Amino acid sequence: MFVSDILGWWYGAGFKDLIARFKTLFEGTVDFFSIDILAKSLFQPFRQTLTDVHYKRTLGQKIGDAVVSRSVGFITRFFIILIGGLLMIFELLAFGLILLLWPFVPFSPALFIMMAVLGVGF
Repeated sequence: MFVSDILGWWYGAGFKDLIARFKTLFEGTVDFFSIDILAKSLFQPFRQTLTDVHYKRTLGQKIGDAVVSRSVGFITRFFIILIGGLLMIFELLAFGLILLLWPFVPFSPALFIMMAVLGVGF
């Protein structure tokens, strides 16, 4: 009875819980890195530090400030998008591996006992 309950949970509610946890983790990563928002604002300036209207700047200074600010913004956002994308790919691969191994985990104690009896090790 106990073993059938455990296996029933493992292949039923446990499997659904695994998928729900992955979905929560993946959505958290997407939300943390905000890749959609960063992609929309990829070429926007990073920060406008000179906002004082009384500061007189030439056209060349304004263009230089804009180019530097947009370059810094692009580089920063690009690497955040890259890191977030790589992390999401890693999460997908890890989840795929877990999903592949999930059905066999309940049988691993029996496998390890058989390996110990036969003298097979890692």
